[in-house]
Amino acid sequence: MSKKELVPQDVTVKLVSFSQLPNVKSPLALDSYQRAYVWGEDKIVQLLNDFSEFIQTNNASKQYYMGTLLLHQKVEAKQNRHFVIDGQQRLTSLSILYWLLQGKLPAHIQFEFRSSRSLVNIQQAKSTMQAWFKELQIDKEEFTKVFKQLRFTVIAVQREDLAFTFFDTQNSRGVPLGSTDLLKAFHLRAIQDGNIKMVEQLQSHCAKRWEQVQLQGELGKTSQHNDFAPELFHYYLWRGRNWTGNQVVELESKDEMLKHFGEYSKKAMIGEVALYSAGTNQWGKSLTLTSTNDYSLTPAKQHIGQQAAYLPFALRQPISQGVGFFLYAEKYASMLNLLFHQPSDSPEVLALQGFYNDVVSTLSAYLQSLFRLATLTYFDRLGSEGLLGFAIWLDHRLGAIRLTQADIRRETPL
Repeated sequence: MSKKELVPQDVTVKLVSFSQLPNVKSPLALDSYQRAYVWGEDKIVQLLNDFSEFIQTNNASKQYYMGTLLLHQKVEAKQNRHFVIDGQQRLTSLSILYWLLQGKLPAHIQFEFRSSRSLVNIQQAKSTMQAWFKELQIDKEEFTKVFKQLRFTVIAVQREDLAFTFFDTQNSRGVPLGSTDLLKAFHLRAIQDGNIKMVEQLQSHCAKRWEQVQLQGELGKTSQHNDFAPELFHYYLWRGRNWTGNQVVELESKDEMLKHFGEYSKKAMIGEVALYSAGTNQWGKSLTLTSTNDYSLTPAKQHIGQQAAYLPFALRQPISQGVGFFLYAEKYASMLNLLFHQPSDSPEVLALQGFYNDVVSTLSAYLQSLFRLATLTYFDRLGSEGLLGFAIWLDHRLGAIRLTQADIRRETPL
């Protein structure tokens, strides 16, 4: 972070109404590092109930305080926009409600959602609001008046380093930022160069790849809020990178995750990822993600296509900041999907999937997780050759524990 001296105009703090938020000439927008809209039915209903209670006890002089908004004012290409650092969940929910009441969106909130996850959640929020109004037979005109009484504390920053400092340290009112949300923000902002257009294109490509990690097929369906990223980093990448022999180190804090995958990652040229000798790479020195979303391998070109699971990375290699982080995460999310869920042309992978479904899926969730981790590590080092034999051997090793030990604890298999 820049250590420039803070001057008064770098940060402004104001208490404003809904209508006094930045206007159409300088609208509220979302930057690429923002996560999806995730408010569920419970939070929407809570917001509506709070408003309803406020209306019942209200008089014209009262105000309804909606918390703090963090904004980063950015002027580029003749466009003056205020990017929301913290508060997009509340503002998106209010925009949906405004549309239901007024038949139009607030002109000064110009959010663009490219994520299918956001669009689905927005539709669900709209349906929840419509059902709530219908069930309780609420007078919508009374709700319209609430918007005149909403108040926000708006903190606006002028410098990008301050914007990300606030983003990294501020928890939102509704859903606290997790370590993977912060890692995404850290590595998106690491994609920097004098070519602004290239930066925006690469950030957009990486944000979409991250979305695919979050929604990785069957894996994402088992995860909280359909977000597979926390599970990927906690149960697979952290363990795969830090466990050695009988040295089993469990992740204890968010700070450990942020340091390991963020602070300790290596700086790199824009779009470039350093490669290291491993089973999947014997000759490549670096991989570049181009602004057209293609891979370029140095010293020789190689067509990898869309098979992220076969990117020439190794599980324990150093991680390059920016693009390298997103490609690394995408590879191992795709590899887990390939091994356990995705239809495959490989007889060994198909045999593994059959064995896993018939035998391993009957074990405890903890043993299933360890089995997947061990299989991922094997495949990362040796590919599919002998994969079924390894899976059977591993199952025998886990089963032998029950035969030889009377007392089985959670940590015993490790």
